[in-house]
Amino acid sequence: MISTKVVLIGGAPGAGKSTLGRFLAARLGADSLAVDDLAEGIRAVTTAESHPEQHITAKAVTGMNSVEYFTAGPVERMVRDADAQHVATWPAVEAVIRRHADWGHPIVIDGWYFRPNMVARLELSNVSSFWLVVDESVLEERERKEDFYSQSNAPERMLQNFLERSYWYNDLISQQAGELNLEILHQDGT
Repeated sequence: MISTKVVLIGGAPGAGKSTLGRFLAARLGADSLAVDDLAEGIRAVTTAESHPEQHITAKAVTGMNSVEYFTAGPVERMVRDADAQHVATWPAVEAVIRRHADWGHPIVIDGWYFRPNMVARLELSNVSSFWLVVDESVLEERERKEDFYSQSNAPERMLQNFLERSYWYNDLISQQAGELNLEILHQDGT
């Protein structure tokens, strides 16, 4: 890994972050962390009442279970909730990045809970970031393979809502990474 101690891979849900992260970590002999796992740990030690932004799909916060949330909820709310969740999760992600950048074992961290502008503010020379920007058709193809949507009474609507939120994030990171001259990896499905 030469001078890079931390490699960050960001992208929308379904972009291939975890697959790339695990492969890269194995190839580099580095640790691997999916921020989804870190977020799950945060939810395990918090409650919907104490940290509602960490429990955006909890019935106690939304009045709906996660299937209902993604099926019936307006996409605008899902975007606002994701934004709040990303901001709330960032301090934990930043702490892990800084720990590994300072003295920890090299690590590859993948997730959608961080953004190019957050990473750029770190100003750490031994942290590299790569941003997967995915063709919308590839995201849709990947999500259509997931069984999660069959739990809904309106699976196509749930899928479209989930995809709209993913497209929002895909566009956001494309814009931010482009403006900050960060490395964008275009994922076209090949």
